[in-house]
Amino acid sequence: MLHRSLLRRAAVAATSLMLAPLALLPVMGTAHAGGSRLGDSSGPTYQTNGRVSAIVVVGNTVYIGGDFTAVRPSGAAPGTQEVPRAHLAAFRADTGELRSWNPGANGPVSALVSSRKHRLIYVGGSFSRLAGTTRHNVGAVRAGNGAVTGFRANTNGEVLALFRTRTRLYLGGSFTQAKHAGRKNVAAVTLGGRLVRTWHGRTNSTVRSIRVSRDRTKVYLGGEFRVVNGHPEQYLVKLSDTGRLLRWRRHPGFPVWQIALAKKRVFVGGNGPGGRVAAFTTGGRKIWAVQMDGGVQTLVRSHGTLLAGGHFRNVCVGNIGGPQIGFDCEQVLAPRAHLLAMTPQHGRLKPWNPRANSGLGVYALASSGSTVYAGGVFTKINDAAQQGFVGFPRI
Repeated sequence: MLHRSLLRRAAVAATSLMLAPLALLPVMGTAHAGGSRLGDSSGPTYQTNGRVSAIVVVGNTVYIGGDFTAVRPSGAAPGTQEVPRAHLAAFRADTGELRSWNPGANGPVSALVSSRKHRLIYVGGSFSRLAGTTRHNVGAVRAGNGAVTGFRANTNGEVLALFRTRTRLYLGGSFTQAKHAGRKNVAAVTLGGRLVRTWHGRTNSTVRSIRVSRDRTKVYLGGEFRVVNGHPEQYLVKLSDTGRLLRWRRHPGFPVWQIALAKKRVFVGGNGPGGRVAAFTTGGRKIWAVQMDGGVQTLVRSHGTLLAGGHFRNVCVGNIGGPQIGFDCEQVLAPRAHLLAMTPQHGRLKPWNPRANSGLGVYALASSGSTVYAGGVFTKINDAAQQGFVGFPRI
C-alpha cells in the first residue's frame, strides 16, 4: 500500500503512469471492443425544458419521465416550438418524432418500467395525479394511448426506483407506507397492485435502485441507507424473494445511485468522495473500482460495455478519500464530461467521449439495439445546443 501511495504522489511524468499498478489505473480500450462502435455525436431527438430522470425503450418507442413541462424539436431554441408534456413524453425510436402519448403527471417522474408484454408503463415519482386520475407517487398507464389503468399501489412518499419481474413490481424510494401498510422505503406489489405481504424488506433511509436476479430469488437494493432489516448494512444489500437479508461480503463506501447486473457481476455507481463505479461478485467480493471527481447517477450495460452518467468532469488515477463536496482528483487519468464508457471486466476506460455540460449532468441512460439514450439537466452536447434528452447512434 505504501508503494502504491508513493507511486501516485510521484506520478508527475508519463513514466510514473506506466509504473502504476493496474488495479489503480484503468487503461484505454479499443474503439470497437464489445461490438459496434457508439458514436460521440447525437442523433435527431427532441429536447425538454427540464430534467429527464427516467428512460425506457419499448419496441419503436422511447418513453421519458422527469421534471419538465414541454418538449421541442432538436435545434429549436428554448421557449420556441414547444409542445406541452407534463413530466412524461414518448418519441419514435427510428425517427425521433414526438408521439401523441401524453398521460401527464402533476409532479416529477423518477422511474419508468414496462409491463411484461409491454402494454403498460409503470410510473414512479412524486405526484398525486397521473393521467388526470388520483395516484400517489406510483401508477400505470397504457403504452399505446396513455390512459390510466386500475393499478393502485399508492405510497406516502416519493418513488425513485421500480423493477418488474414476471409476477411482482418492486418499489423503492423514501416512504413509510405502501397500500396503507407499513413499508419503509421499499415494497413489493403484484402486477395488479396488491401488496405482497410475505415480502418484508425495510431500510432506514432512501432506496434509489432495485435489481432482481434472473431467477427472481435475489433482490439487490442500492441507496443511502445504513441499516437494513434492523442490521447494519450500508448502501448495497442482497435480499431473498421474501425480503430476508442475504450474506454480502463487502459493502461500498459510498451511497449507491444505480445498480446494473450481469450474470456473475453486480455493478454500482454512486457518490462521494467524488463518485465511483465499482464491480462486485454476486456474493459481494469487490473486483474493481474507478473514481471520478463527481457523482455517478446512472449506469447501463450496452453491447458488452458499461456506460455511466453523472456530474463528474474527470476520471481519477487511483481511489482516495476526501470531501463529499468539492472533491478533485489527486491525478487525472482522462477528462470525461458527465458521460463515459468502460469495460465490465476490469473497469478500463474506453474512448467514447461525448461532452455534456451543466453542473448536475446526466441522470438517466437507456440502451436499445442501435442507440444509447441519455437524459439529465444538460443544455449542450459537444458544445451544440441539445437540452435534457439525447440519443447516440451506433455507427
